[in-house]
Amino acid sequence: MHNVIKQMSKSAYNLAQQILKHQDDAADVLQDAVHVALSHDAVPDHQGNDFKPWFFRVVRNKAIDRFRQRKVHAGDELDTVDVEMAESDTANNEPSKQLEQAQQAQALRAAIETLSFEHREIILLRDFHGMSYDDIAKVIGVAKGSVMSRLHRARLALKKAFEHRY
Repeated sequence: MHNVIKQMSKSAYNLAQQILKHQDDAADVLQDAVHVALSHDAVPDHQGNDFKPWFFRVVRNKAIDRFRQRKVHAGDELDTVDVEMAESDTANNEPSKQLEQAQQAQALRAAIETLSFEHREIILLRDFHGMSYDDIAKVIGVAKGSVMSRLHRARLALKKAFEHRY
């Protein structure tokens, strides 16, 4: 189980950091979540499909608890999302292309930060952490259909916010 947790810990840490805006708090949340995963009686089989959503739910809940402890309101901005723009070919090595990609990434980060917590969370889980609809439903505790409709509304809000900035 230690290897499974180690493999997903970077992604789980990123989620905690995106919620909390603080590296040390995110590290504490990850440590707490790992402790729960290693000691909890009802941990799903670490080789099955249910472990990752279960672990991310623990990380999410611990991060939200820490968020509330710090008396930060849910509407406050999340930390800057780490958006990576891939260089797919040598044409992207041109300075003008690099500048354009950097501007797009900055506009995307700013647009994501303007979204509501619910919209940011679902965008981050799906598009930045690559989770399936079923897994997201398990992480945030809603039906798969609700995930799909929330994601649709979140993407529309993100598109509008991005267009406003770029």
